Amino acid sequence: MREEKAVTLTNAEIANQLLSLAQLLAARRDNPYKVKAYRRAAMAISNMGQSVDQLVRDGADLTVYPGIGEAIERAIREIVLTGTLHKLQALRTSAAPELVSITQHPLLDPRRVLRIYKKLGISTVEALKNELANGNIARTFGLRMDQHVRRGLAETKELLWIEAERVVEKVEEYLVTHCGVRRADPVGEFRRKAEVVREISFLVEVPDFAGLISKLQHYGGKAEVIQQREDDATLRLSSGILLTVWGTNRRQFGLRMIEATGAAEHIAQLQSGRYELNKLKRSRITFPTEEAVYRALGLAFIPPELREGNDEVALAAANALPDLISADDIRGELHAHTLSSDGANSIEEMVTAAKDRGLRYIGISDHSQSLKIARGLSESDLWAQLRVIDKLNHQFDGIRILKSAEIDILQDGSLDYSETILQELDYTICSIHSRFGMNRTEQTERILRAMDNRYFNILGHATGRLLLKRPGYEIDFERVIEHARINNCHFELNSSPDRLDVSAINARQIGAAGVGLVVTTDAHSTRELNYLRLGIDQARRSGLSKNRILNRLDWPELKQALQR
Repeated sequence: MREEKAVTLTNAEIANQLLSLAQLLAARRDNPYKVKAYRRAAMAISNMGQSVDQLVRDGADLTVYPGIGEAIERAIREIVLTGTLHKLQALRTSAAPELVSITQHPLLDPRRVLRIYKKLGISTVEALKNELANGNIARTFGLRMDQHVRRGLAETKELLWIEAERVVEKVEEYLVTHCGVRRADPVGEFRRKAEVVREISFLVEVPDFAGLISKLQHYGGKAEVIQQREDDATLRLSSGILLTVWGTNRRQFGLRMIEATGAAEHIAQLQSGRYELNKLKRSRITFPTEEAVYRALGLAFIPPELREGNDEVALAAANALPDLISADDIRGELHAHTLSSDGANSIEEMVTAAKDRGLRYIGISDHSQSLKIARGLSESDLWAQLRVIDKLNHQFDGIRILKSAEIDILQDGSLDYSETILQELDYTICSIHSRFGMNRTEQTERILRAMDNRYFNILGHATGRLLLKRPGYEIDFERVIEHARINNCHFELNSSPDRLDVSAINARQIGAAGVGLVVTTDAHSTRELNYLRLGIDQARRSGLSKNRILNRLDWPELKQALQR
């Protein structure tokens, strides 16, 4: 190795070299576990507050950090001490120039981008940006590809809530441990449990705000100050994530929490002539808690998830805020996959995990026969599974295993199983997994025809969206809700972190129409049963009363509610 260089690398610069290596290995179809290991280590590094460059120079043991083993530690040390990674440079030397240029944007999938290059007759990232800007990628390859390229080229990072959670934990640790703040509370979009977080925000109690921002500029090796005022500042972390910090003192902490948490529309309502939040700010009254502020405004306490500027202020004034659902209210899981289709665990393992979480029932809902990519069950396979469930129900105490399936809604609106087997199920989850390109009218009619089937119970992930990946198909949501109401059909609120489908807006519409929802995890492993909290947060953001959530009921009452 050469002598140490003078330039200090940011965590993101180190992580990007590992990601670029993973890109090239993936393009060569190298060992997928090795590719995942480099990506996992890169994510861990980019989220760290401490400078990895400095840790290396101080001789720290990097293997104590999750995702970093001995081999990857050696690679990181090589990057820091020489400025490059020999293995990466060797692969770049032997790779085509257009592939090398793609590795300057480590979030891009090289195989997908090379497909775009071939189809559109281009060979540079600059040309790729032009095709993105003029809409040609969306027209030619669809919105999912468009979103992938857009995210891969973006300078500022957007995060799923669950991704933001990991960053928030690291930033909070850094603020307390390295910046000496007395108190640091996450606020803004993250605290409101937004589906996508575009900015991480913290309210901090600190005597020297300017000194704090000076220290924060060393986060992850280097953070750029975008704007700074007397008691708030925004920085761009080396990973591309925006971080806003609000400073306050203990006396005004509650008031500033409200300001820093609420959406602009919520704050505007609190600043109207009737509520005069600004007048409270100018007063000398102490407001250490949010409850004290809302009380002074003549309002009931408004949960953070509701502070979006809808009707929450009017409801708080009338003491009519909804009774929101909590995880303790949920009695059972209705959407769980197993090894029989594309799940990672057996029925027994899924049931045991559900029971350990205090659930009283779990519905096994593997994919139906048309979804070959997910190893959907044929009718004979489903019959065999139903017999297994009958036996297991005699073996398990304290939890009931329900017979279900996630049944494909076919192009013509028919369901993917015959009535002979549908009538043997306790309930059905019916979902679209194909023909996303059908227009709004066709897609709507497809769902309405499916709902006319008397064995249709729950519409699964109603729009098919994948957050930050694809927007989903278009449907006339008002027509679908009304048809569901007439036929006693219900909606799934899917807790999978990149779905959260239905949206909070759609969930509000469903609840207002008096139609029921079930909060499910769509778990494909025992670990994914933990996603329930994300769906609960989405239900709370929508302002749904817990009475609209059907799986708060015990099975006998739920069975009756699902009957058609």
